[in-house]
Amino acid sequence: MGGLVVLLFLIRFYDEPILQFLTNMWQKALTVLGLKEYADSLQQGINGGIAKRLLPAVATYAVLYLSTCFLLLRLLLPDTGQWRLALLFYAGALAVYAAIVVLNKLTGSSEWAYRLSRQLLDFVISPLPVAGLVVLFKSGLGTAVRTPPQRLP
Repeated sequence: MGGLVVLLFLIRFYDEPILQFLTNMWQKALTVLGLKEYADSLQQGINGGIAKRLLPAVATYAVLYLSTCFLLLRLLLPDTGQWRLALLFYAGALAVYAAIVVLNKLTGSSEWAYRLSRQLLDFVISPLPVAGLVVLFKSGLGTAVRTPPQRLP
């Protein structure tokens, strides 16, 4: 468990080199698949303030980071009810992020919506939600949602 905590902080601390590695890897993969020009055209259609990095690389980084968070939360929150609430928290935060991005896209590009969505995503992909959820659940918040014991026939 301690190794996962260290891994979580190392991924966040070394995010620039990791993102550069993932960008290089994705560029090579897209070139091999013959999709480099298509990916470049999609990337150019996105506001430069929103996506300065290759989107598949950023998505891969987010999946790596969130997977580590989920694994750590699963180990720290063995109660099924608490685990489900933690997943609902992440799902809700990501849904709010997606809603802001979609609304921003539909209504036109506004700087405040981009900054708000970016701050929300930066919060979700940080160790703060993991630490906060563990502290809240270990302090007794999740006791009311514990999974009822299974009855034996």
